[in-house]
Amino acid sequence: MDASFRETCKYGLAEEVLQSTGRLQLRASGVSMLPTLWPGDCLTIQSHSFEEVQPGDLVLYARGGRFFIHRVTRKCRSGEETFLITRGDCMPEEDPPVEKRHLLGKVTAIHRQGSQIMPGRKLSPLQLFTAWLLCHWNLLMRATLRAYAGVAFESPLDSSRGQRLCRLKKGSR
Repeated sequence: MDASFRETCKYGLAEEVLQSTGRLQLRASGVSMLPTLWPGDCLTIQSHSFEEVQPGDLVLYARGGRFFIHRVTRKCRSGEETFLITRGDCMPEEDPPVEKRHLLGKVTAIHRQGSQIMPGRKLSPLQLFTAWLLCHWNLLMRATLRAYAGVAFESPLDSSRGQRLCRLKKGSR
Protein backbone atom coordinates (compact mmCIF):
# COMPACT_ATOMS: atom_id res chain seq x y z
CA MET A 1 0.00 0.00 0.00
CA ASP A 2 1.62 3.28 -1.04
CA ALA A 3 1.81 6.37 1.18
CA SER A 4 -0.60 8.52 -0.86
CA PHE A 5 -3.29 5.82 -0.69
CA ARG A 6 -2.83 5.54 3.10
CA GLU A 7 -3.11 9.31 3.43
CA THR A 8 -6.29 9.37 1.34
CA CYS A 9 -7.81 6.62 3.50
CA LYS A 10 -6.79 8.45 6.68
CA TYR A 11 -8.39 11.71 5.59
CA GLY A 12 -11.53 9.93 4.41
CA LEU A 13 -11.90 8.16 7.75
CA ALA A 14 -11.38 11.40 9.69
CA GLU A 15 -14.04 13.12 7.58
CA GLU A 16 -16.48 10.27 8.24
CA VAL A 17 -15.85 10.37 11.99
CA LEU A 18 -16.41 14.12 12.11
CA GLN A 19 -19.58 13.94 10.01
CA SER A 20 -21.07 11.03 11.99
CA THR A 21 -20.13 12.03 15.55
CA GLY A 22 -19.70 15.80 15.20
CA ARG A 23 -16.32 15.68 16.95
CA LEU A 24 -12.78 14.71 16.03
CA GLN A 25 -9.33 14.98 17.56
CA LEU A 26 -6.35 15.56 15.29
CA ARG A 27 -2.69 16.18 15.89
CA ALA A 28 -1.20 19.33 14.35
CA SER A 29 1.76 18.59 12.11
CA GLY A 30 2.66 21.74 10.19
CA VAL A 31 4.14 25.13 11.00
CA SER A 32 1.76 27.44 9.11
CA MET A 33 -0.17 28.30 12.30
CA LEU A 34 2.77 29.13 14.57
CA PRO A 35 2.69 30.50 17.24
CA THR A 36 -0.98 29.58 17.76
CA LEU A 37 -0.58 25.88 16.96
CA TRP A 38 2.61 23.88 17.41
CA PRO A 39 3.51 20.54 15.84
CA GLY A 40 2.16 17.84 18.11
CA ASP A 41 -0.71 19.89 19.57
CA CYS A 42 -3.87 17.81 19.84
CA LEU A 43 -6.85 19.70 18.43
CA THR A 44 -10.51 19.13 19.16
CA ILE A 45 -12.58 19.82 16.06
CA GLN A 46 -16.37 20.26 16.19
CA SER A 47 -18.70 20.24 13.23
CA HIS A 48 -19.99 23.75 12.55
CA SER A 49 -22.15 25.07 9.79
CA PHE A 50 -20.64 27.46 7.28
CA GLU A 51 -22.97 30.20 8.54
CA GLU A 52 -21.71 29.81 12.15
CA VAL A 53 -18.06 30.37 11.24
CA GLN A 54 -16.80 33.87 11.98
CA PRO A 55 -13.62 35.76 11.12
CA GLY A 56 -10.92 34.77 13.60
CA ASP A 57 -12.12 31.15 13.96
CA LEU A 58 -9.66 28.35 13.32
CA VAL A 59 -11.26 26.00 10.80
CA LEU A 60 -10.50 22.58 9.36
CA TYR A 61 -11.06 22.22 5.65
CA ALA A 62 -10.11 19.70 3.00
CA ARG A 63 -8.46 20.57 -0.28
CA GLY A 64 -6.65 18.36 -2.76
CA GLY A 65 -6.82 15.31 -0.51
CA ARG A 66 -5.24 17.15 2.45
CA PHE A 67 -6.48 18.82 5.62
CA PHE A 68 -5.71 22.43 6.49
CA ILE A 69 -6.31 24.25 9.75
CA HIS A 70 -6.08 27.99 9.22
CA ARG A 71 -7.66 31.15 10.62
CA VAL A 72 -10.64 32.71 8.85
CA THR A 73 -9.74 36.27 7.88
CA ARG A 74 -13.10 37.07 6.28
CA LYS A 75 -16.04 35.80 4.28
CA CYS A 76 -16.51 36.97 0.72
CA ARG A 77 -19.25 36.64 -1.83
CA SER A 78 -18.91 35.89 -5.50
CA GLY A 79 -22.22 35.80 -7.29
CA GLU A 80 -24.53 33.43 -5.41
CA GLU A 81 -21.77 31.69 -3.44
CA THR A 82 -20.03 32.72 -0.21
CA PHE A 83 -16.43 31.67 0.46
CA LEU A 84 -14.13 31.69 3.47
CA ILE A 85 -10.80 33.42 3.10
CA THR A 86 -8.22 31.85 5.40
CA ARG A 87 -4.57 32.26 6.21
CA GLY A 88 -2.07 30.51 8.41
CA ASP A 89 -0.89 32.80 11.22
CA CYS A 90 2.71 32.23 10.09
CA MET A 91 2.03 32.58 6.37
CA PRO A 92 2.69 35.71 4.30
CA GLU A 93 -0.43 35.42 2.09
CA GLU A 94 -4.05 34.31 2.24
CA ASP A 95 -5.10 30.90 0.95
CA PRO A 96 -7.32 30.42 -2.11
CA PRO A 97 -11.04 30.79 -1.21
CA VAL A 98 -12.58 27.89 0.71
CA GLU A 99 -15.91 26.65 -0.61
CA LYS A 100 -18.73 25.72 1.75
CA ARG A 101 -18.48 22.04 0.78
CA HIS A 102 -14.81 21.89 1.86
CA LEU A 103 -15.40 23.15 5.41
CA LEU A 104 -15.26 20.27 7.90
CA GLY A 105 -15.34 21.97 11.29
CA LYS A 106 -13.92 24.45 13.73
CA VAL A 107 -11.14 24.06 16.31
CA THR A 108 -12.74 24.30 19.75
CA ALA A 109 -9.78 23.31 21.95
CA ILE A 110 -6.02 22.94 21.79
CA HIS A 111 -4.39 20.40 24.10
CA ARG A 112 -0.74 21.15 24.84
CA GLN A 113 1.59 20.07 27.65
CA GLY A 114 -1.25 18.88 29.87
CA SER A 115 -3.30 22.05 29.41
CA GLN A 116 -6.39 22.82 27.41
CA ILE A 117 -6.29 26.12 25.55
CA MET A 118 -9.34 27.73 24.01
CA PRO A 119 -8.38 29.26 20.66
CA GLY A 120 -8.77 33.01 20.55
CA ARG A 121 -10.15 34.87 17.57
CA LYS A 122 -7.41 37.48 17.61
CA LEU A 123 -3.68 37.33 18.05
CA SER A 124 -2.09 39.61 20.63
CA PRO A 125 0.47 42.15 19.37
CA LEU A 126 3.24 39.88 20.71
CA GLN A 127 1.78 36.85 18.89
CA LEU A 128 1.49 38.87 15.66
CA PHE A 129 5.11 39.97 15.96
CA THR A 130 6.24 36.40 16.73
CA ALA A 131 4.30 35.04 13.73
CA TRP A 132 5.84 37.71 11.48
CA LEU A 133 9.36 36.88 12.71
CA LEU A 134 8.85 33.14 12.25
CA CYS A 135 7.40 33.69 8.78
CA HIS A 136 10.22 35.94 7.56
CA TRP A 137 13.24 34.59 9.40
CA ASN A 138 13.88 30.95 8.49
CA LEU A 139 16.81 30.57 10.88
CA LEU A 140 14.62 31.63 13.81
CA MET A 141 11.90 29.21 12.67
CA ARG A 142 14.34 26.29 12.58
CA ALA A 143 15.89 27.17 15.95
CA THR A 144 12.47 27.60 17.57
CA LEU A 145 11.21 24.26 16.25
CA ARG A 146 14.39 22.49 17.31
CA ALA A 147 14.11 23.92 20.84
CA TYR A 148 10.41 23.08 21.00
CA ALA A 149 11.01 19.49 19.83
CA GLY A 150 13.26 18.96 22.84
CA VAL A 151 10.36 19.49 25.22
CA ALA A 152 8.47 16.30 26.11
CA PHE A 153 4.83 16.65 26.92
CA GLU A 154 1.73 14.56 27.44
CA SER A 155 -1.91 15.45 27.63
CA PRO A 156 -3.74 14.07 30.66
CA LEU A 157 -6.49 11.50 30.63
CA ASP A 158 -9.85 13.22 30.23
CA SER A 159 -11.43 11.61 33.28
CA SER A 160 -14.89 13.10 32.73
CA ARG A 161 -15.35 11.01 29.58
CA GLY A 162 -12.69 8.37 30.13
CA GLN A 163 -11.13 9.23 26.78
CA ARG A 164 -7.42 9.40 26.20
CA LEU A 165 -6.39 12.63 24.59
CA CYS A 166 -3.55 12.77 22.10
CA ARG A 167 -0.13 11.95 23.53
CA LEU A 168 3.25 13.00 22.30
CA LYS A 169 6.42 11.82 23.99
CA LYS A 170 9.96 13.04 23.52
CA GLY A 171 11.55 11.47 20.49
CA SER A 172 8.32 10.39 18.76
CA ARG A 173 7.39 11.99 15.47
